Amino acid sequence: MHSLLKPILTFIAALMINMNAHAVDSPDKLNDDPANPIRLFAIFHDDVPAAKRSATYADHIRPFTVEFENITGRKIHLIFDRNRPPYTSFNYKSEDQSDMFQGWQKLAWEYRKLRHESNEFPISSNDRVLLITNDFINGGPIFGGVGGIANQPGSAAIASLDFKQAIGHELGHSFNAIHEEGEVLYNGWWCETFMFEPLPLRSNCFVFSEGNRKRIKAYVDSRY
Repeated sequence: MHSLLKPILTFIAALMINMNAHAVDSPDKLNDDPANPIRLFAIFHDDVPAAKRSATYADHIRPFTVEFENITGRKIHLIFDRNRPPYTSFNYKSEDQSDMFQGWQKLAWEYRKLRHESNEFPISSNDRVLLITNDFINGGPIFGGVGGIANQPGSAAIASLDFKQAIGHELGHSFNAIHEEGEVLYNGWWCETFMFEPLPLRSNCFVFSEGNRKRIKAYVDSRY
């Protein structure tokens, strides 16, 4: 029995998608204004085709924003952007995800400053800058790979459209949700909450676990 179990578990582990979080955020020096909304700048990478862009909100972002607003009582102001190099042409594919993500953190901060200096939006430390990509950072959804990365917590994130839960997962990290509080629920079939490491055989719940709901609410409340 044990001799059969080990290769099965190894195979399952190989299928799991690796979602990551980084603990260090870019050095924000500006104070937040409690009157500001929580803005989500959703930037499409140049490699995302138009057909995928049109379905991104309904399929990938709205499940997160509905759940987030239910948890926190705060609204998300969503701003899409595309065709804006160097942000939309950022080279996110890398085996060294830590070094790559440091580059994205710097660009995300510069992006927020640009929108502020153009008199479009004031800067808030609660802003989120999400790079939406067509592909994984490395690897892929079948045999394992890195589908996204984010600050834990913080303002920068990257998430692939190859997996529907990736955007909610990485934005969850940015609001202090953690893997350890992820759960598998059963509602006729097994489904994973946003922060649970995914397996292809299960579906997506598109909700956070109770533990992560408490973490997100406490984090957002602490900001004001």
